Amino acid sequence: QEKILREQFGLRRPGEAKDEEWVPNGPKGGLKNEDKDIFQMLPKEVLIAFDQFLKAGLGLSTIAFVGAGVAITLEAWANASGDKTLLPDDLDQFIVTVIEPNFTPGLLVLLGFSITLGVFTIASGGSESSQYRE
Repeated sequence: QEKILREQFGLRRPGEAKDEEWVPNGPKGGLKNEDKDIFQMLPKEVLIAFDQFLKAGLGLSTIAFVGAGVAITLEAWANASGDKTLLPDDLDQFIVTVIEPNFTPGLLVLLGFSITLGVFTIASGGSESSQYRE
C-alpha cells in the first residue's frame, strides 16, 4: 500500500525529498530562514499615525452613519405622520437629495475603516516585535 502511494501519487514521508529536488541546507547556499516583519521595518511614528488615522476615521464614520440614520428616520416620520412642521423644507430636501443616496456608501466606508483597523490590529499583534519575551 505504501509502495502504491509513493509510486502513483508521489507521496513522501515528512522530511523525505526526491533526489532531483533541491533542498536548501543552511546559509551557505540555500534560503535564509528569516522572517521579515514589516512592523519592524516601518518607523514607530508611521505605525502610530496609521493607527490613529484608522481609529479617527472609524469614529467619524460611525457618528456620521448614526446621524444619517437619525435624519432619515425623522424625514420618514414626518412623511408618514403628515406633520410638515417637524422638518423645514430645506432640511427635508437635503435629507432626500444628499443623505439618503449616500447612506449605503457611508456604510461601506464605515465597514472599510472597521475591517482595516481589525486587520491592522491583528497583524501588529502577531508581529514578532510586539510579542512578549523574557
